[in-house]
Amino acid sequence: MAKRNDPHLSALRRVVLIANQKGGVGKTSITTALGSLVADGSHRVLIVDADPQGNATGSDLGVVGDRGRSLMMALQYGEPLQVQRDVRPGLDLICGGPFLAQVGALTATASQTGLDLVANLRKTLAQACAAGGYTLVLIDSGPGDAPLLDALLRTARYLIVPTRDDDASLEGVELLARRYLMAKERDGAILQLLGVVLFDANPRATARNGQVLEDLDSMLEGSGASCFKTMIRSDRAAALDLRAAHLTPAELVDATANASKARLARLSRAGRHRADEDEVEQRLWSRDPVPLASDYQSLARELLGRVAAYERTSA
Repeated sequence: MAKRNDPHLSALRRVVLIANQKGGVGKTSITTALGSLVADGSHRVLIVDADPQGNATGSDLGVVGDRGRSLMMALQYGEPLQVQRDVRPGLDLICGGPFLAQVGALTATASQTGLDLVANLRKTLAQACAAGGYTLVLIDSGPGDAPLLDALLRTARYLIVPTRDDDASLEGVELLARRYLMAKERDGAILQLLGVVLFDANPRATARNGQVLEDLDSMLEGSGASCFKTMIRSDRAAALDLRAAHLTPAELVDATANASKARLARLSRAGRHRADEDEVEQRLWSRDPVPLASDYQSLARELLGRVAAYERTSA
């Protein structure tokens, strides 16, 4: 069991885990959006794709990775993590993928083999953090692999829980809350819950959203955390474009603006579209992704504010 006096903890002080035991609640979208927004010329960010599906690697960031092999070797043998540098300016990535599906089988024989997932993960991630000098580390987790999720809960410093407003997603929050408390109370994890984010929300459903947030805050009572004020709105067209074109929200804003300018220029020149130009134009369904991108910007500010507040309290 990893202890609070683990020498690697200081290097892991800015590690944020995004988790829920239900799939499809926005974990990957929030991870990659926040990472790309915080990363810039003066702030480096590391994304750890700890999901066997590897959606943060392939779908969101468009990276052809190692299918999670490096992370798997770090978990099993404590080998150094292979970091892909500058997948976006200032944004580095540890790739995920199907190799991580082996974690469950490994833990079944851990007592005989002496495998310590937590110790290996803490050591190798701390080494990567020290080498990269990251302002923030964001871990995207899968919903189903309990042994890997438990290792992540015992490694990260902070936890964010995204959820939709349906019963299955809220049940996933409750299931994760039990694992969180077990990691804190039984194993002495340093993890601090930052709050819950309502994802894929209808911004016009103010009464419904208010009731869901109130219910979530009641669920969080006693944890020292509350729901994030920022909600990530539902935008189906933007969601399709972000994945299909491997764009971040800010990149999608630029892409749609450029597409609109090009469309107007062609209309003014020819008065009509050519068939091939129509085909190019239809690759993006979004017409105004600015509100969605603004939601993510607001969430990034709120995240950094909450981390800073906890750091001041700890100091």
